[in-house]
Amino acid sequence: MKTLKRLINIKCCEEIEEYKKIGITNFLIFIPEFSIAYPTIPIEDAPDEVFVYVNRIMDTNTVTNFKKIIPQLKRFRGIIFEDLGVFHLLKDEKIPLIWAQNHFVTNKESLNYYLESGCLSAIISNELHKEEIKEMFSSSLKPLVFTVFGKNNVMYSRRKLLSNFNEHVGLDEMNDVVLETKRGSFFAHEEENGTLLFAHEYFNYLEFSEEIPDEKVLYYLILNLEFSVQEIGEILDGKEVGNRGFLEKKTVYKMAEYDDKK
Repeated sequence: MKTLKRLINIKCCEEIEEYKKIGITNFLIFIPEFSIAYPTIPIEDAPDEVFVYVNRIMDTNTVTNFKKIIPQLKRFRGIIFEDLGVFHLLKDEKIPLIWAQNHFVTNKESLNYYLESGCLSAIISNELHKEEIKEMFSSSLKPLVFTVFGKNNVMYSRRKLLSNFNEHVGLDEMNDVVLETKRGSFFAHEEENGTLLFAHEYFNYLEFSEEIPDEKVLYYLILNLEFSVQEIGEILDGKEVGNRGFLEKKTVYKMAEYDDKK
């Protein structure tokens, strides 16, 4: 994995210089109102050199507000988006776009549709078996963004699920909690714009990424919720943190390939 292609989210602008000391030179930010779950940085405080990750599913009012900041977005390196409304709002604005619908970037037909429609790249789903990942890279028309370290986004709801549950069963208000279930442990985060459920443990594809041809990768993405810059450096240097996610697991739910010849 080439160091110069590492891309990481920052929690504050001061982290940029610290990350550069450990060899990371590509950064992204999440922004208030249009992002959820990750620490945000006000758009006016962010340097031009970053990508902006818009991962909130929008309603009509949010779309209206998003339109107001489009002129400000043009100075950044690009926009990573989940809501397809963002794609339609920005596709003619000459802003580099990266498609990042968590559970949908799973097959070559959908992938190449968005690449042909003007997207610079896409963040490949981390819910694929290692052979499926290799197939996606080999079939892609453009280099892809590969998430090599992060927590799997299990579910995103516009509802306040934790608050509703706490009120229903008479519990004190709780947030940022670990839920233990028969299917595993999950980290739940709620805010004004909804609730996001992560797998509790990080997945670590750093070693596996060496099996992907480097020319097929635009960036190696690291999504960090709580580690310090020093801890991220230790993980990149080989400290064992996380699991191998879906690499050895058969994909049960996957958007199928469409064959118009059938």
